[in-house]
Amino acid sequence: MPRSVLAGGAAGQLAMRMTRIALFAIPLMLIACGGGGNGASGPVNTAGQAQGVYSGTASSGFSLDTIVLPSDRFYALYGTINGTALTIDGMISGQGLSNNGAYTATVTDFNASGAVLTGSVTASYTAGTSLNGTLSENGTTITFTGASLPAAFFNFNTPASLSDVTGTWTGTLLDGSAATVTINTNGTFSGSNLGCSLSGTVTPDSSRNFFNVSLTFGASPCLLPNQTESGIAIDSLLPGGTTRQLLAAVNSTTAGTVFAAQR
Repeated sequence: MPRSVLAGGAAGQLAMRMTRIALFAIPLMLIACGGGGNGASGPVNTAGQAQGVYSGTASSGFSLDTIVLPSDRFYALYGTINGTALTIDGMISGQGLSNNGAYTATVTDFNASGAVLTGSVTASYTAGTSLNGTLSENGTTITFTGASLPAAFFNFNTPASLSDVTGTWTGTLLDGSAATVTINTNGTFSGSNLGCSLSGTVTPDSSRNFFNVSLTFGASPCLLPNQTESGIAIDSLLPGGTTRQLLAAVNSTTAGTVFAAQR
């Protein structure tokens, strides 16, 4: 069985660690659901009710860190805790819909073995406080929990600052290979991984603590040769307040990887 989030792993304590997550992912979409409210006719936009950063575990044993964006887009990283850092086993992304305490999403799971699985998320949420539910893939279902962190550790409602991520980040991809990315003060970035060139832009969101990102891969041997993907990025300090960690995830419909780095 592929080592997906369903396969299990060693769980860890996440209360201090989710504050240092960062993600690169695919384009954002704003969702509106139908139905009237307060006597008004026409659709009512409920997107963003479940937004927040949530940290917890899955019943398979993995640690699971999740972010739901104002667009209701869903991202999660899963793995095991080694010291204060998360060793990534895979990432999950998809488009969801939140409505009055219920959240659903269609997702794709990219894991370290290279397998790509599709599935669905069904969860309940308390806005900005908790996200608890189930993930179903290939006929198997796990449960997961997630609680938001205190604002002193990570404030999702504070606009992101470009100065927090400028500079060079050195780390590894999901397959364990080394990669380096340098983010410039104007928001452009460049990098490399085993002969693959990377470039793009990072733009702070105007209201929340994440960045809009455009990432372009170079020619072969890149994961997605000559393709451009859009998405997000988030980072913050490790416990102790002197080291920053960046976790970055990027995917198309058929491939995905994670960049994990500290400095």
